[in-house]
This record gives sequence, structure tokens and C-alpha cells, in this order.
Amino acid sequence: MSKTDNPKSAMRFLVVDDMANMRKTLRGMLKMLGYDHVTEADDGDTALSRLKQGPHDFVIADWNMPRVPGVELLREIRDEPMLRDLPFIMITAEVDDGQIVRAAEEDVDGYIIKPFVADVLGRKITSVLEKKANPSQVEIHLKVGYAYMENGMLNEAMREFEHAHELNPKSARIPLAMAQIYEAMGDHRKAEELFTAAISNNARFVKGYHTLADFQIRRGNDEAAIKALHAATSLSPNNPSRQVEFGKLLIKAGRLEEADQAFKQALKVSSKNADIHTSVGEAYLAAGHDDKAADAFRGSLTITEDINVYNRLGIALRRKKRFKEAIQEYRKALAVAPNDEVLYYNVGKALMEDGQRESAIIAFRKALQIDPEFAECRDMLKQLDIF
Repeated sequence: MSKTDNPKSAMRFLVVDDMANMRKTLRGMLKMLGYDHVTEADDGDTALSRLKQGPHDFVIADWNMPRVPGVELLREIRDEPMLRDLPFIMITAEVDDGQIVRAAEEDVDGYIIKPFVADVLGRKITSVLEKKANPSQVEIHLKVGYAYMENGMLNEAMREFEHAHELNPKSARIPLAMAQIYEAMGDHRKAEELFTAAISNNARFVKGYHTLADFQIRRGNDEAAIKALHAATSLSPNNPSRQVEFGKLLIKAGRLEEADQAFKQALKVSSKNADIHTSVGEAYLAAGHDDKAADAFRGSLTITEDINVYNRLGIALRRKKRFKEAIQEYRKALAVAPNDEVLYYNVGKALMEDGQRESAIIAFRKALQIDPEFAECRDMLKQLDIF
């Protein structure tokens, strides 16, 4: 049999791990198993870019990676219609209950626990491919229904979901899908009834609680959303984005201590994700908790330097009248982006608020030199009687 006649040889794998030696090991195992086409990525961001650049048939990713861990890559893939059905195996050094629930929630196809040998990898790949090749009739109806729904064909989608419900009336996923159709049709009463039915069918259905929470948020029912998110985070505490969303609602409701715990958990499970630190900072900043916001922004900047985050940190510090610290942070940002007129403008404001008039004028003039049309900067100089 030639390589072109061998389906194994034709399959295209993407191996994602931040450790080069692990990628090399997986490539060697796959070659030993007869899989010749292997692309590599060293983190989730790069992996997603690779997947969008060209077709792949299978993803094998490590859980723990900087910036975008494997489970976040999995979530991104499942949210992308063109990639949603891609087989995905997660590699992890250990599996705890929180990990199992989180990965199951994102529809992982299988796990491999380190250390492992090529035979274990081969059996897992075969098992996943066999399951993908032989979906149940319920799975087929759901897949077709979601395809209809994404194309705005709501009645056709509902018929597919109804067929699935006839085959499996105890499923939690089917009433959830039907609830989304009713919401799209504007029937909120029926939608809420079906969201509740989904959870009743499976009290551990995390996606059901989270989707219900999003539905309640859209309707302005914050207390109901908090209740649903509390259930979701209790079942699956390792979803940092959900913990941030939960924390935002708790802050809005005046429940700061509980919000602190939600944000603390988000940062614990995603300590190397700058975006999570920034999101926590933005939540605190919006609620007026400027010291906590500053701490979160600084956490983000220890991971990666971002001009916008420097600016937000400066705002938090200036609100607390910590002008010298704000100026220091802006100076750090200018070392990264020396031609950013907004940074010079913000330095000028901090200097002015700190009583350093002449230095403020120099900063504002530098901003105008970079962008002569910077109206706000001209206004500040007018206030200082320069124009």
C-alpha cells in the first residue's frame, strides 16, 4: 500500500505544547503509529492561527501552557463553526475533578495522562476517530439543527431538535438547544422554561447553568444570573472567564467579598494569562475599587507589557492621587512606545495633577509634536495659558 492509499498517512495532526522536547516526542510517536503529517505550535494562540491557516484533522494539546492553555484553545475551537467538530485530545500531568468538569464542559474528546507510551496514544486516537465516524442519531440531529440555527433557519432547526428530543427525552442538551431557538424567536417565557428543563434533566449540566445566566443577564435579571453562575462556578470552578463574569455581577450587587473570591479563583487557575488579570482590573476600576484595580493591572504587566494596561493602571493610580507612581508607570510605557502621543498626554495630566506645571507643559507639547491635531492636548495647554 502506498502512502497515498494509507488513510493514516494522509491525516494532518496539530501538536500543541510549550515544551519543544514534548512536541518532538509526540511527533516521533505519531510517526511510529503511521501518522506522517504533523504541524507544531508552542501555545494556544499560535495553534489557533495554524488551524485557521489550513485544514487539520486532529489536535493534541497540553493543558498547561503560558498565555493560552490547552483548555482555552479547546473552547476557542468549539466556538468556531468551521472547527467545532475537530477531534481534540488533552494531555495533562494530572487530572482532578475541576479539570475533568472544565474539559468535559468544552467537549474534549479524550485525555492522556503523562507519562504515556505510543500504544496508549494510538488507542486513544483510534477510539476518538471511531466515535466521530459513528455518531448517534441524536448527535446527527443536534449537529444539523445547530447548522440550521447558525444560518437563521430557526423553524428547520427546531424540527431537528424535536426529532432529537423524541429519541432522547431525558437529554439536557436538547432542551438547551430548543431554549436558544425560542429566545431567538422572542418567546422568553418558553425559553426560560426550557433552560430550567435542561438543568432539571442534569443537575450537573454546567453549560446549562451558564447559558441560563447569560439569558438572565440579557434580560436584566442580575439576581437570577448570579444564582445560575453560582451553580456553574460551584460545579466547575476552573473556568476563569466565568469567574470574572460572576465577580462583575457580584460587585454590581454590592457583594464585594464574594466578588473578591471569584476574582481570586480566576487568577489562581489562570495566573499566567494577562487578559484575565486585565479583566479583573477593569472590573475593579469600573466599580471604583482603584487599589485592587492597580494590583490586577500590575499583575497583567508582569506577564506582558501592554500600552493600554499601562494607561489603565495610570488611571487607577491617579484616582488615588498616587501621581508619582502613575508617572513612573507611564514612563515605563514610553520606554516601550516612545512615539505614543496618548501616553505623553497622560503623563502631562499626571504631572499637572501633581503640581508639576512646567514638566506637564513639556509632556503636552511632545504629544502635540507627535499629533498636531490632538484636540484634547491643545485644550489642556489652553488651561495652562500656553495658547
